[in-house]
Amino acid sequence: MDTFKEGRISFFAKDEQTRDAKVFFNPARQFDRNLNVLLFRSLGMKDLCGADLFSASGIRGLRLSAETDAFKSILLNDIHTSSIIKKNVKANEKRLNSDIITESFNVTEIDRSKGLFDYIDIDPFGSPAFYAVHAMNNMKVGGIMALTATDTSALYGSANKACAIRYRAVSAKTSYYNEMGLRILLKRIDDIAGVYRREIESLFFDVRKHYIRVYVRIKRIRQSDDINHIYQCGRCPNRTLIEGGKCANCGSAMIKLGPIWSGKLFDRALVQRMYEKSEDADEKDYLGILRSEGDSITYYTTTEMASYLKQHEKKNGAIGTRTVLNNKGFRIDYCFKELLENYRNL
Repeated sequence: MDTFKEGRISFFAKDEQTRDAKVFFNPARQFDRNLNVLLFRSLGMKDLCGADLFSASGIRGLRLSAETDAFKSILLNDIHTSSIIKKNVKANEKRLNSDIITESFNVTEIDRSKGLFDYIDIDPFGSPAFYAVHAMNNMKVGGIMALTATDTSALYGSANKACAIRYRAVSAKTSYYNEMGLRILLKRIDDIAGVYRREIESLFFDVRKHYIRVYVRIKRIRQSDDINHIYQCGRCPNRTLIEGGKCANCGSAMIKLGPIWSGKLFDRALVQRMYEKSEDADEKDYLGILRSEGDSITYYTTTEMASYLKQHEKKNGAIGTRTVLNNKGFRIDYCFKELLENYRNL
């Protein structure tokens, strides 16, 4: 067992995922955990009851306790590592601003005897959807659920059968594959909320090569209809939300993908507050791009446009709003034919 320090927390863990590692700690996820802390510092919520259902070393929950004043109590659960979590809680007890409860139960067995929570974090190995089915009934209306999916092959279009089984959707290897995965994940969470006659509001996301992480607010009444399909041309970059058999640009067949979440991906006012509170250059870079990002569904890349038009690649800032999902990606709020004309004339 090794000793690490992250934020205000010192803790015991292993930074390699091996059979003999009692608890796995991934230092590459520190940026994600930094954003997690920043988000709760920016929400303005107080006296929260939180639960991290796959705590591992407990670092995420311990940082939320030590680095925010949002929580009254946080339950840290892991069926395999509760003894290590208890050790880490004891080592940091003077730094913590909330009560910490440690438990060791199977997440599929969670019920209301564990309490109702303002915040639940689900960060398993693989898909969070199965566990969200069980945990959703423990969410308070107005509460925040954070979910991480590491089964990106399913969401990014490389494992279609797995996507169909876990997310009840069709994905594909597109230029905007990570947004497709993000929107499929959100759609599945909204499906699960619907079982309890609730809906979601997407507050924030962080998408990397190996994971997708989303923060959603659970709302009481289902009013909106933010579910749709994407129709992607099999020959050219054109895509649309409007159902039709032929591509309006080249006449080729359109491929039906999804269903997807077609609502907003983040709360712009929250991102602005996070930007203002951050003192870290990497965080400000990410949040600065995100706060100015457009709301159009899917993005194009300068690479795919240059390849299709057989032109030199142009800078993405010259044609649309940049997206944090791809450093060559840009969003537009007009049709593909207009994009072609504008891109040719750059």
